[in-house]
Parts: sequence; structure tokens; C-alpha cells
Amino acid sequence: MAGAVPKGQLRALFATPVIFDELEDAADLNRQLEAIILAAREREPGLRLSNRGGWQSRHDFPDWSGPAGERLIKHALDLASLYTATDAPTGLSWVADCWANVSESGAFNLAHVHGGAFWSCVYYVKVGEGGGGELVLHDPRMPALTMHAPDYRFEGVGAEVAVGIKPKAGVMVLFPGWLSHHVEPFDGTGTRISVAMNIRAVQPEPGGANA
Repeated sequence: MAGAVPKGQLRALFATPVIFDELEDAADLNRQLEAIILAAREREPGLRLSNRGGWQSRHDFPDWSGPAGERLIKHALDLASLYTATDAPTGLSWVADCWANVSESGAFNLAHVHGGAFWSCVYYVKVGEGGGGELVLHDPRMPALTMHAPDYRFEGVGAEVAVGIKPKAGVMVLFPGWLSHHVEPFDGTGTRISVAMNIRAVQPEPGGANA
């Protein structure tokens, strides 16, 4: 008599959270942000960090983005709070470093992480025409996946090695600040505009008061 077919139970442990959200009625917000960001690009030369080509503002986006920027930042912080738990007696409290990016054909970002950030966030204001420019998230379990039986994959536990996220205007993505990522070269026409944030936990001051 044949033995029973094993069933088992899959438990996907040590998951990496990636949050996707699409802002409702984003068209007007994006028009405002596009005008504000392009005006800022005219005023200042920008920074070169992980970006190769394109323009990246200083991390002072809240200072010049007005009500449109405030709305965007609040949405990101609310989303971070929704998907974060805490044992801190003071509850959740965040501060965000924010900057804008403007990419044209050929621009890309090298692989990097955001040290000191609990969540990293990107919001797409405008994506332009054409392809490329995907946000690529790297599997944090590397190099373990390639150390043994690289042609095998675990069943039912999602993507492995890397995941590419196609930009779409109005979409916000949050992921852990320690998660390595890069941006593929944009090979389209026009401009691709995004806002990025490092969302950091506010640490209590000595004595229990928040900073």
C-alpha cells in the first residue's frame, strides 16, 4: 500500500516588506510637483551621489515644495506608520529627508542602500515616454542563493535574486532602508521625475521625551 502523499505547511519567514500604493487623484498633484521641481532644477546645480546623469536636488525638498510637497510627505509617513509596529511608549514618530530627481535619456543610479533610514520611499511624478528606468530591488539573502544548486528555487516564497519595478506616475513604493537597490538606465524621451525620501525613526531624548 502506497504511503500518504506528504502535504506539509509552508511558512515564509524573514520576509522583506515592500509597500506599493497609488495616490488617488494624483494628476493635479503631479502637475504641481513637476512645475516646482523643474523650477528648482533651474535654480541649483544639484548633487551627484548614486545618480549618473540626471539631476538630484539637495535634501531640502520640504523647504521649497510647498503644500504639494507637504501632502506627499504626509502620505508617505502615514503609509510608513500603517505598516510599522513599535513597543516604544511614545508610539511611532518619524522624520523624513526628501529630495527630487529628474532623469533624461541615459540616466541611472548605481546600487546603494540608505543608511540610517527605517523606510526608503520613492514616488513617481512623471515617467516620460519609452522604457527602462526600473527600480531594481536586490534580494538581501545573496550570496546564499548562488552558493548551492543555483538552478533550484524555493517553491511559493516569491521572487529571488532581484525584482524590477516599472515606474508609473502616481505610484509610491516603500522598502527597508537597508535593502540594496539600483535604477536601470532610462532609455526613453522627455523627463522622468521622482521624489525620494529617507524615513527615519525619531529617537527618544534621555529622560523619555521625543526629539
